[in-house]
Amino acid sequence: MPEIKFPSDWLKINDNVQEGDTIRFADAGTLDPENDQYVFNVDIFHGGVKTETKKFNLNRTNFKVINAVYGTNSDAWVGKDMVVNKLKVRNPQTGLMVDSIALTAPVTK
Repeated sequence: MPEIKFPSDWLKINDNVQEGDTIRFADAGTLDPENDQYVFNVDIFHGGVKTETKKFNLNRTNFKVINAVYGTNSDAWVGKDMVVNKLKVRNPQTGLMVDSIALTAPVTK
């Protein structure tokens, strides 16, 4: 029997992005006033090949990591890469541990 998965417009670890994949900011993001969060379109690269574009909801922790590499002006992030890592965090609504996306700077050679 096939595994049932519903497609999503959002970046989701273990679904449309895996640990070690790279994301590239496709735009400077917009503020979602309903949730008071910034949303970006990001291109997903698996093995150096672009697979698709998804929406990415920026949290404060990932912002701090991106800021350390590219600064606070998201216009400067467009076309820049970050590496996806998988991290276990507690879901505040359910109390369960879930996989989450933790970004790190790309390794420069």
